[in-house]
Amino acid sequence: MKKSLIFLFVFIINYVWAENITLDEILEYATGHALPLKIKKSEIEIETKNIESAKSEYFPKIDALYNTEYTKSLDGTPLGTESVGGITISNGTRYQNTAVLQLNYNLYHFGTTDRQVAIASANRAIKKKEWCLEEKNLHQQIARVYTDALKRLYEKKYKLQMISIRKKMYEAGERLYKAGQYSKMDLGSEAMAIIELERDIESAAMQYKEDILQLSKLSYMELKPDTRLLPLVGGKVELSRTSYEETPEAEMLKKKILQKRDEISLAAREQLPSIALYSNYYLYSSHPKQAAYPILHIGQKSWNIGFSVRFNLFNGFKNSAYREKLFLELQNLQYEYEAAKHTYEHKIESAHSKIEELTLLHKKEKSLLAENKNSLSMVIRLRKNRQVDMMTRLNTEYRLLERRLNMEIRGIEVAFEKVMLKITSRGVNRCTLH
Repeated sequence: MKKSLIFLFVFIINYVWAENITLDEILEYATGHALPLKIKKSEIEIETKNIESAKSEYFPKIDALYNTEYTKSLDGTPLGTESVGGITISNGTRYQNTAVLQLNYNLYHFGTTDRQVAIASANRAIKKKEWCLEEKNLHQQIARVYTDALKRLYEKKYKLQMISIRKKMYEAGERLYKAGQYSKMDLGSEAMAIIELERDIESAAMQYKEDILQLSKLSYMELKPDTRLLPLVGGKVELSRTSYEETPEAEMLKKKILQKRDEISLAAREQLPSIALYSNYYLYSSHPKQAAYPILHIGQKSWNIGFSVRFNLFNGFKNSAYREKLFLELQNLQYEYEAAKHTYEHKIESAHSKIEELTLLHKKEKSLLAENKNSLSMVIRLRKNRQVDMMTRLNTEYRLLERRLNMEIRGIEVAFEKVMLKITSRGVNRCTLH
């Protein structure tokens, strides 16, 4: 008995002086330090650069080229140059250098650049919503592990008290057994109950440490093994529920649908004619025998300017097949949106229903606890008058502790469901990145 009391005293001291932390503090730290969220944020920055890349099509392209070349006529007949199949061939033997400044500018292509920029912008918006979803999923995982750890903490707390009473019951049973008023089987049952409680306490302590390690892993927050988790704060469930359209999931799918429509529009516009401006400015020089001469005397000038129109008339039905594929992908996204909306609404309804049921059960546990307290008070009075034995009083105290543990666990479950509902129904405006 003394050993048990010392164990309980040490636990209480550790409980008081251990580091305290709340679920909100862990969630806030995870938002700022979790690597999966940092990866998602990096993807947003990448998509920002893709937007800048798409916008570059609004500007002309200017290139500078320099070419040095030696041409040898194999038949020894210097006939100048010939053009064959669009290729210019020099028949003379000579050294030549050329410096070119080129300009190309896409004047008009029926808004294809606008669509490309819109698609890139949609990609960035989608990545932002994916960050919100990653944060939501991470917070849900942390809340689950936190709740499990909290249950283990209360289980250990109350079962330490329960084992103390069980040992008193065993000692009382031994005295009754010696007096011939207690059976050996009942005494053996008391011993088994103590062993089971010791096993449950060790299991709860071990699982609690594992939960703390899991919380550290998920949140990237260094938590000590003896960290004490503070109770969950569920609060009141708001009557005004967040509609599916306000959630990050819905916003992400809507962006994907708009993006797919832009892709369909882009595919159609790319089949229309494109008008481009090009211009070249040349500096050149050549010599039939001296390699250094063209480099030192480069300076002859020439320039051109022109317009080109390109129109893809036929490419083997590739474009029509691609557009049909895009339409089917758009249809799938619309189906996915409706399915996700149905799932979300069902999940919210189920969560509200579960909270109501658990709240009702929690109230019943409180009522039963009150009855147990009244029973204990009555047993204590009867014990003073020696109308009941010590075993009856200890049994009543033990049942009261069981009831308190059940009530605490039920209360944790109610708070957990409320926390999960708040995270699940979190709108875009409540996303941390927003």
